[in-house]
Amino acid sequence: MSLSSFRPTSAHGATWWHRLFGLTLLAVCSGQCLAQSREARTLHIAPVPAGSEDGSAWANAGSLNRLPEFIAKLAPGGSILLKADAGPYRVDRQISIRNGGSGGAQITIHGVDGNGNPANAEILGSRADPWQQGANPGSEVFRLQTGADYLGFKNISFRNTGDGCFRVAGSIRGLRIEDVSARNVRRFFEVNPSGAGQSARVDDLTIRRVAVRGYSKGAFRIRGDSSNVIMEDVIGDSERQDGDNFAIGVALEDTVHDVVLRHVTMMNSHDSTNEYWNGDGFTTERKVRNVSFEDTVASGSTDGGYDLKSSATTLRRPIADDNKRNYRIWGDTKIVECVSRSPHKRGGSGLQNHFWIAKGARADVSGCQIEDRDERTTAFEVEPGGSLVVQNSSIKTNPTGRLSLVREGGHLQITSGQ
Repeated sequence: MSLSSFRPTSAHGATWWHRLFGLTLLAVCSGQCLAQSREARTLHIAPVPAGSEDGSAWANAGSLNRLPEFIAKLAPGGSILLKADAGPYRVDRQISIRNGGSGGAQITIHGVDGNGNPANAEILGSRADPWQQGANPGSEVFRLQTGADYLGFKNISFRNTGDGCFRVAGSIRGLRIEDVSARNVRRFFEVNPSGAGQSARVDDLTIRRVAVRGYSKGAFRIRGDSSNVIMEDVIGDSERQDGDNFAIGVALEDTVHDVVLRHVTMMNSHDSTNEYWNGDGFTTERKVRNVSFEDTVASGSTDGGYDLKSSATTLRRPIADDNKRNYRIWGDTKIVECVSRSPHKRGGSGLQNHFWIAKGARADVSGCQIEDRDERTTAFEVEPGGSLVVQNSSIKTNPTGRLSLVREGGHLQITSGQ
């Protein structure tokens, strides 16, 4: 029986029928009405809010703290403009976001000038500048909780912020960060759960044309079961901020997998807080897999340029220069057409090397240029059970230096070099 043909026969029946009809309309409307309330449109945010502050125009611009509310109002495909020519946005606590767009129709948050042209909106935090150990570390800025899917951030600059200009605190997907810069941060990008027993991960992450200058803890740390990650045209330079243990340019941890780093440069990670000086350009941990480095550069770190424990790891045309250990390999790694120049130990224990191979690790190196003039360099250091095969590579080191140090049970093979 259809609702249209049903006729109540009593007052009680009429009441029941009206309730049923109302519930039916509510069920039909729940999806459609919500879509109608979330219209694809543009909202406005300025450093100083104005008018009604509902974001409908610059004359009614909302504050940055209303960003989560504005995202929730937008349908997929909408955008939020951050006015970039009206002074900085001052923040001293995180802004938690729990809504987003949808696949193929992200919501974009981007900086523009008053005429709508792309321009970097500056977000200014409370981190000490210049920062030193014990000084105010600053706060995170954007905390992305579960539900903050398919968001794009563009044309934003951060200054003097803490552990995460972007912090992924839940499980999200479809995040884009492009044409963004940061200066003097504890860490630029972080994946770190919010609350005990919670998990955090990001699937389908793209980071392009990003520059991070001045960091103490790291530029990027990606954790959890994050996957399908592309980083391209990215630079990080710690500018030798010291005093935050284990400074790392790009860190891949937990079970992160399927990652491509292309034209990514990490420089000057510095850490002298322990007897063994840490500080790495790139690191991958043991359960990380399927990582591809393409035309990347690691230089000036107080420990490893590339400190890699992951499986199924390939480096194509990497450059390592001026690190204590240019390539520090703990897993199974293939390195093709690399450059290794001038290892440099700045302090702490350990030797300076072109290649250091851990116990049980294997590295296959081919078509590389290996060169330096320092007599203190041990070019190839292989721990027990480790294996290093170097093929078709040019090796030009100081003749009074030590070419290799292969401990008992280790294996070094050098063939067809110049």
